Amino acid sequence: MEHDGEQPSNGVVREHELQQPQQHEEDFAKCVELCSEGVTVRRMKRSRLSAPHRVFIKDGRWLCYRSCVLWKFVPMRLKSVEVDNILEVRSGFSTDNLHNAATQYAFREQTSEEMCFSVILTHRRFLHKSLDFVADDSRSKRIVINALQYLIEKKNKERMHFDERRWLIENFHKADINNNGRLSFNEVWKLLKRLNLQISEEYAMAMFMDANTKKTETSNGDGVLDQDEFLAFFERLTHRPELEHALRLFSSIDDAALTVNDLRDFLIKEQQFAEIDEKKVESIIETYETPNHDNRKGFRRLLQSRFGNIMKPGHESIFHDMDQPLSHYYINSSHNTYLTGLQMKGEATVEGYISALKKGARLLELDIFDGDHGEPCITHKRTLITSITLRNALKAIDQYAFITNPYPVILTIENHVGLPQQKAMVRIFNEVLGDKIYIRPENAAIAPLPSPNALKRKYLLRGKKLSSETGRDRQLDQDDDEHPEHPREKPRKIQLLPDFSRLISLPSVKLSSNIYQDIKEHPMDGSPSLSETKVQSL
Repeated sequence: MEHDGEQPSNGVVREHELQQPQQHEEDFAKCVELCSEGVTVRRMKRSRLSAPHRVFIKDGRWLCYRSCVLWKFVPMRLKSVEVDNILEVRSGFSTDNLHNAATQYAFREQTSEEMCFSVILTHRRFLHKSLDFVADDSRSKRIVINALQYLIEKKNKERMHFDERRWLIENFHKADINNNGRLSFNEVWKLLKRLNLQISEEYAMAMFMDANTKKTETSNGDGVLDQDEFLAFFERLTHRPELEHALRLFSSIDDAALTVNDLRDFLIKEQQFAEIDEKKVESIIETYETPNHDNRKGFRRLLQSRFGNIMKPGHESIFHDMDQPLSHYYINSSHNTYLTGLQMKGEATVEGYISALKKGARLLELDIFDGDHGEPCITHKRTLITSITLRNALKAIDQYAFITNPYPVILTIENHVGLPQQKAMVRIFNEVLGDKIYIRPENAAIAPLPSPNALKRKYLLRGKKLSSETGRDRQLDQDDDEHPEHPREKPRKIQLLPDFSRLISLPSVKLSSNIYQDIKEHPMDGSPSLSETKVQSL
């Protein structure tokens, strides 16, 4: 969430205080210290640059910046965002806002891509929100990026070693709206709803009254909880008798506690972990045991870690046979990947592709049309959706394609581009993706597809392809639209540039009512698109 903030005392970044960046913790910590004084930047919003101002990091928790306004005579308001809400920091023209600004001559005259960076935030209404900045020099940019990346990594490490008590105290103070050090039931109930706890208000009230041991009341006679009572309230709320049962079941000392040998037996026999020795078990106990040696809390923390996963150990990552033909696998696919909102109006955005790839998608959809300035764009047909350029979309895809795993990415091409811009399309694919594009061999129609392992870090383009006069490739689909604009309109033949057709490695085919005949006649790497109605008819 964003908040208004107060600006710290004046300070500037001195060039001699920042050496060349080194991947050491003390260097990044130095950047955080410099950012607490402030770094001069300009914010870019709606393709306009703000006046120079300072961004700074407050208490290692808040990124503070100036909001942009439409009127020059209105002073910019100081705003802040929690580091917890920052997803990543990007360099260069890496967001839709900067892509659009970069097309304007006036913006390019004022700055260069090397000076731009973006802070990507979580957002309630949108997929993500970006704060786009232009630094005065490369050192200033590097200070902010290094400082934020250091804090993000630090927060991620803290999440791995979750401090429940500190988290509860932080939420207690957030819920204490009037800052009196006590929480009324209404404040507690709002907090529970914000944390998405699925309990009834009556049950929550009963737990609240039990926790109010000091019987403190407001002037209206309503009970309130102080910090210690709130911690006890949460303890009652999260109490799980089945955990005590499991502790006693595996305990050899007739108590709700596990010895080193007990825990080792539990992890091997119940959780199916292999090669767990006593030294490893002692390390686990040291990690998850609470300071006051509360066995129930420690056991609960253990079960919330990877040692309590319902997934079989070793199956967190790819463990399957990845040497079968690609067609033997289910593929994590996305539809209308470039859309993040409504289907009829809104924006096409690179964030849709980035989000899908981060979630593990291996098939993305690109609806490509003739665009401005001689280069194709991506948008949604016959809607009010704004467009993004093909080049920017491919750059974003290539940057994030193989972060989650190295296996191939299929790009489904809905080609609505005329011959002149198809030449530009071929050039853009080759310039951005280059030799990572898998080129279909001559015998592909009669040979099985390569395996995912053989296609690691490759792109397979899926779409219409020119057919041949003989062989299985004569069955390739040549219609432009499977769903014409008017029901009585016949699908029209498309014009395909041979150079673009050569890039297609998964050619489209159409199925008839005789699927067995189709299997015999269609190329082995053919890829049909089927509606639910068509599947039911088969």
